[in-house]
Amino acid sequence: IDAETSEKLIAEDPKSEELIKPWLRGRDIKKWTAEWANLYLINIPNSSNHHWPWSDEKTESKANKIFKETFPSIHAHLSQWEDKLIKRDDQGKFWWELRSCAYYKEFEGPKITWGNLATEPKFAVDSELCYVSAPAVIIPTDNLYLLSILNSPLCKWLIALQAAVRSGGFLEYKPMYVETVPIVQTTDKQKAPIIEHVQKILAAPDSPDVPRLEAEINSLVYALYGLTPEEIAIVEGASKG
Repeated sequence: IDAETSEKLIAEDPKSEELIKPWLRGRDIKKWTAEWANLYLINIPNSSNHHWPWSDEKTESKANKIFKETFPSIHAHLSQWEDKLIKRDDQGKFWWELRSCAYYKEFEGPKITWGNLATEPKFAVDSELCYVSAPAVIIPTDNLYLLSILNSPLCKWLIALQAAVRSGGFLEYKPMYVETVPIVQTTDKQKAPIIEHVQKILAAPDSPDVPRLEAEINSLVYALYGLTPEEIAIVEGASKG
C-alpha cells in the first residue's frame, strides 16, 4: 500500500499501525543505501508464527469475525479482494494471513540487503526496519566492514567467476554465490579506516566525494587481501568490463 492508504487505515483504527511495515522492493536498493519509495506492507503473519486472537478458531467464519473486530480498517481494506485472496496458494491459516515465515523478526532490525540482479555490487545497509521482498535478500547485520567488501570490485570479480551473466551485463547476486565470498578476519584497527569511509558515504550518499571514498575503500580492501598490483589490475579490469 502507499503512504496515503497507510495514513487512512491508521486514522480509521490506530491499531492498524501494528500491521503496517515499511517495504523495500529490489529496485529501491542502491549501492550503500536504499531509496524507500514510501510503500508499505500489510504484514499479518501466519497463525503458526504468531498467536492472534483468531488463531485457535476452527472455522474461518468465526476467525474472520474476530479479525474484523480486532483490526476493523485492515479487515475492510483487505475484504475488497477477499475472493482473490482466498484463491491464493501462498497464504497462512486464513485468507488474510501471509504464508509461514520463521524470520520476520530479522526484518525489524538493521540489515544488509541487495537485489538479485545488478551490473555492479549494490549492497545497502537498512536501518529503517523495512521489510524486503524476494528476490531481494537480507543479512541481519549492520556490519559496515562486511558491507565494504561486498560493495568492492573484488566481490564482483568473485561473483562473476560463478554467477550466470544476463543480457546487459547483469550478474546474479544470489545467496549461494554471495555466501562464498571470503571475508578476511582482521583487527579492529585495520577495519577502522574502512568503516570510517563507509560512514562518510552513508552520511552523504550524493556527495561528490563518494567516488574518492570508494576508491580509497577499495585500496584498503585490496591491501587486506594481499593483492599484488597485477592482481588488482585483473580485478578492476573485469569490474569495468
